[in-house]
Amino acid sequence: MHGGGISTYCYFTARMLASSGYRVTVFTQDDSVRDYFISAEAENIRLIKFSSNRNKLHASLGYTARLAYAFAGMVKLMIEKEGKPDVIESQDYLGIAYYLTQFKHIGYQFLLGVPILLTLHSPAFIYLEYNKVPTYRYPDFWTGEMEKQAIVAADGLISPSHFLVAEIRKHVAIDEKKLAVIANPYQNETHRTTDFKRNKIVYYGKLSPQKGSFELLAYFKELWDNEFKHPLHVIGGMDIVYHPEVQTMGQLVKDEYASYIEKGLLVLHGKIKPEQINESIRDAHVIIVPSIVDNMPYVVMEAMSIGKIVLASIQGGQREMIEDGVSGFLFDHNEPASFGEQLKKILSLNNESLQRISINACQRVHDDYSFEKVMQEKRSFLEQIIKDKQTTNQFPFLHQQEIKPNAKTSSAPGLLSVVVPFYNMGKYIEECVESVNKSTYKDIELLIINDGSTDSNSIEKLRLLSSQKNITVIDQPNKGLAKTRNYGAAIAKGTYLSFLDADDKVAATYFEKAIHALIRNDNVFFVGSWVQYFENSQALWPTFTPQPPYALVHNPINSSGLVYKRNAFLAGGLNDEKVDYGLEDYESVIQMLHNGFNGVVLPEVLFYYRVRTGSMIRNISNQKLLYSNKYITEKHSAYYTKFAVQIINLLNANGPGHLYDNPTFEINVSIKPAFENMLFFKLKNFVKKNDRLKRIALTLKKY
Repeated sequence: MHGGGISTYCYFTARMLASSGYRVTVFTQDDSVRDYFISAEAENIRLIKFSSNRNKLHASLGYTARLAYAFAGMVKLMIEKEGKPDVIESQDYLGIAYYLTQFKHIGYQFLLGVPILLTLHSPAFIYLEYNKVPTYRYPDFWTGEMEKQAIVAADGLISPSHFLVAEIRKHVAIDEKKLAVIANPYQNETHRTTDFKRNKIVYYGKLSPQKGSFELLAYFKELWDNEFKHPLHVIGGMDIVYHPEVQTMGQLVKDEYASYIEKGLLVLHGKIKPEQINESIRDAHVIIVPSIVDNMPYVVMEAMSIGKIVLASIQGGQREMIEDGVSGFLFDHNEPASFGEQLKKILSLNNESLQRISINACQRVHDDYSFEKVMQEKRSFLEQIIKDKQTTNQFPFLHQQEIKPNAKTSSAPGLLSVVVPFYNMGKYIEECVESVNKSTYKDIELLIINDGSTDSNSIEKLRLLSSQKNITVIDQPNKGLAKTRNYGAAIAKGTYLSFLDADDKVAATYFEKAIHALIRNDNVFFVGSWVQYFENSQALWPTFTPQPPYALVHNPINSSGLVYKRNAFLAGGLNDEKVDYGLEDYESVIQMLHNGFNGVVLPEVLFYYRVRTGSMIRNISNQKLLYSNKYITEKHSAYYTKFAVQIINLLNANGPGHLYDNPTFEINVSIKPAFENMLFFKLKNFVKKNDRLKRIALTLKKY
């Protein structure tokens, strides 16, 4: 719909699959659509456009997370309407398959038996780094985490180049994954052109650091300063922001190379539409692709397919597309002089030599990227992935500590013990108990630990509740929340354990879905869910599977209402009363992770947290938060040290962790009132959509 590598890949791959008899559904985001819209595009191909905000989560999830959640929802909807597909393929970019793979591994029925294939194309956690974007700043950091998680969770991986596989291995362990290197398909209806304008040099691609733009212009500056007379034509977008200078690439280039632009040596043509590509490059003598980290750039295929001479760097996947001196030419950024040498060599070749290389280039595209060639390899891999349909009892965590041995305690198989710490909560306890009694999971014992209540109404409510056969009320002198939880866990009889504050509630299916995830995954020891606030707030908190480093900076999960494998909690999650000020449950999560007892989040609202005046967490001050966080980090210093570099970078990029709770949004840590921050972000988003305003804003920000 918009051009670019991923869109081009989808365009040709859908047609390739359809021509081989597959029925293909392509999903694409389109926020001009309120919900979703289905259209037939060609025989065996249909297109589903969907809104990234179809779930109305714009106030709860940032764009990339919201898009991934909407995509998973669309897949679920179509499966419910039509049945399961043979295979689902997604891109890695922006972590689009994050929630899809999470739903599958947690055990949601709509995805059971459906293989999820991930095509490696352009993960932000690699490319943003090369573009010198502050990758630890939210939401970019979280987008990278989503991408990595989707990669390790996929049933199979396809990469168009060996180069990208090597780049991803620097960040993510993929050696155990089913992986195939299969080229992107390409089919060009335009015939090879023999006409060209001598010495016309074209760089086709957006101006950005990852594309080698800075290096390319530096090479030409040196050439021009040494009497090289031929201009460079730049065709592509110029609005990428170069963050270190707080300017667009177009602004930077126009300022630094103004004299060369004035002399006509540097010609900036700007962005063109995909259908204008062939016409724009057909008369070029040489097409330059100087990328330092490209995967399999379509510009190389597009140029070679019409017989153009391509000069590309060896620093990306394009080196796998060209045989130097035979079907094109290569240079090495590590040897800067090689660029000028190769360019001059190309310009000096006679027509006969150029014709020979032109023919070879066309043949290379036909031999390596034709539908027939790529489909043969892809069909084989698809059939393997579809046939295997392997289920695993291990959730694919990005980080897994060595698992501490479980506590050895007897328990009733299948029994869930729900422990409710209680102190003067008579006003709310009946709602809490009612929500437990409505649970679809029926094998439950409910333990209410009365921690020295003094309110007569509360005591009377407990007396009445104690008459219910599945409820046990235990009285004790006031000992505080940490000791009360630990005592409840110790006397519980269940294989499974859950804590529930007396003023909170659970959805009817929470315990059933949580225990299903615990049974399904041997390495999952606790489960949480998204949280809906009620009473004094109607906000939704989309919690996140806790993993370092983010979990060590801020609590990502509903830690006061988790469902555990009880022996794991007793072995590695007991509340520490020294933490104080209501962060005992957060420290318990850190302790669980530290001991190898990882947990997951059910990505739907299944827990209801009452926001009430006078609650402990509402009255906590920054000073109290600082004290408790200091205690937690010092207690788990060895664990924090393991991720120290990432933690420091997160804090430097976003500010203190106790001042935010959602990594999917850009953080503006400020003492300004909340409404001022909201106005700031609304204005910023408006400016981002207008190129002229964006340039003005960047100029003002710089000075």
